[in-house]
Amino acid sequence: MKYLFIIILLVTTVSVPAQIINNYGFKLGYVSSSQTYSGFELDNSIKRKSGYSFGAFVDIFNFNGFSLSPEIKYIQKGCGLEMVLTGPEGPEPIGKKIEYVYHNYLSIPIFWVYKIQLIAGIPFLKIAPRYDILLNSYDDFNSPASTYDNYKNVFGGTLSAGFIPKLNIAITPFIEISYHMDFTNTYSGVNNKIKNNALEVCVGLILP
Repeated sequence: MKYLFIIILLVTTVSVPAQIINNYGFKLGYVSSSQTYSGFELDNSIKRKSGYSFGAFVDIFNFNGFSLSPEIKYIQKGCGLEMVLTGPEGPEPIGKKIEYVYHNYLSIPIFWVYKIQLIAGIPFLKIAPRYDILLNSYDDFNSPASTYDNYKNVFGGTLSAGFIPKLNIAITPFIEISYHMDFTNTYSGVNNKIKNNALEVCVGLILP
């Protein structure tokens, strides 16, 4: 099922007539991610995890500043869990350590984009429904792979804002900030439900 979404996106993008393609490009990003646990009191123990993303996009149609932009990218998510360390002679705490949980996704958002033409450049806003395909999961606890057998693909949304400077060059750089929220749980158990959230800062190149 996961590969069906990839095939549909690729076939749709490739088959789009050249005359309605505004541009296409690539992006690379830094990701700060976390998770919410609905069944455990872990708010003070959950820490953000750093990761990265990279992907490609195409910008199609153009009507009064509005366009459509399908995207496909690899993105790292997860969180850190702060653990209290105890000594060998008793339960007295001797320190703290953060262990990380890693979830790697193939993310497929379909953005509605609005661009504003200014003298210095083009600020833009984007909003998208998003489907994330879970590629693999692991952690610093050396948990067996079966630990994550019940983790799922997720459906969510993304809000983005960015800026494209007006430069007299063929390949144009841009910067973009995005917030990713999940509408569905990546894990649903009897006593716990887990959702991802992430803040992403990207730089990219737009090709004509």
